[in-house]
Amino acid sequence: MAQEIPSIPVERAYLETLLQRALGDEKLEVFDWKISSLSGGFEFGSAIYRLQGAVESAGKSHDWSLILKTIQPDAKLADPQGFRCWKREAEAYRSGFFQKLSGPVTAPCGYAVQDRPDGSIWIWMEDVRDDLGSAWTVNHYRQVARCLGQFNGAFLASQPVPSEDWITHDWLRKYLEHAAPMVAFIRNNPAHPIVQKMFPGATLLLSLAIWDERYHMLEVLDELPQTFCHQDAFERNLFSRSEQVVAVDWGYAGIAPLGAELAPLIGAASTLGGIPTSQLRDLDQACFEGYLEGLRVAGCKLDARQVRLGYTITVLLRYILGATVGEVLPALLESEEARRLWAAGFGIEADKVEETEAGVAAYYQSISIEALKLLGLGCLARVLFRAARYAFSLGRKRR
Repeated sequence: MAQEIPSIPVERAYLETLLQRALGDEKLEVFDWKISSLSGGFEFGSAIYRLQGAVESAGKSHDWSLILKTIQPDAKLADPQGFRCWKREAEAYRSGFFQKLSGPVTAPCGYAVQDRPDGSIWIWMEDVRDDLGSAWTVNHYRQVARCLGQFNGAFLASQPVPSEDWITHDWLRKYLEHAAPMVAFIRNNPAHPIVQKMFPGATLLLSLAIWDERYHMLEVLDELPQTFCHQDAFERNLFSRSEQVVAVDWGYAGIAPLGAELAPLIGAASTLGGIPTSQLRDLDQACFEGYLEGLRVAGCKLDARQVRLGYTITVLLRYILGATVGEVLPALLESEEARRLWAAGFGIEADKVEETEAGVAAYYQSISIEALKLLGLGCLARVLFRAARYAFSLGRKRR
């Protein structure tokens, strides 16, 4: 969604230089432009703008457009190895890494990374438009998953895994620890109305039991093949262009286990992508098959069970715990303004944010059980035993 806004401080001379570089004409002149704000996601200290207008080149007028991403400094997010580093995407563009991506997954062409006097960073990049032009179907998701599999597999089969300083490691482990205060809150307040709505039925007991087993699960993920991943590859961040997928928002980019890349693609499909919950199992199967095909095309020798383990455990830890417990719950407890911001990101009414659709809850529960079975009977027994203990202890607190 674009909304025209008052002009931000863009210097004409600087913009003209960018367009000369982008359009390959050192003599073109900029004589008109407008700025619109783009929204529709979860921006943490950043804003996205589209600049568009006309230039004079070789005596003719030509239309143009650019994307400007402004990122505000945040001392709490300064660790380059943190799960969220405010400079990560800017540093990725500065390093020239994206210029090397010419395969099935790439990034928008970056024209400049500009350090501003107020300490913020502006990233100037191409305005990518999606060739699809319609809502994603299950088949299109499969094609995207194939591209992601080929992208991940290439770093295991034919390309060295990148090691630049801006690339994060142990992202999921750090992301999970961010949720620890809210896990304590849930244990102490199991009857809180928001907690009850967000974790219906047995979901609450299962989530707490899985939290207690998280270190073992993370160790299993550590033993799987590790590759370079975007780690936030869901519909709003992906644009189809011919046979390629152009991915934006590389703020989570890092090293992760094979299969983890599918977690945001499938996990966000119903809440942010518009896929009906009745199609989640079909979507899961299509994306997983597409991803395996992409790995094979990349020449990656694979064990489908390992890939499935990487996917299911990542979904389990990232979305049931990291996102729901660690991000959404504290925001809803914080203020009405925080609630409105999350509602805007999800594209739903503010009073619906904490409600979990029955179809989504059922899918996540099935993924939880699948992951636990893949981890072995011992892990499954431990989680079920802990869930039973929580049923007893939390039941006493509710009385």
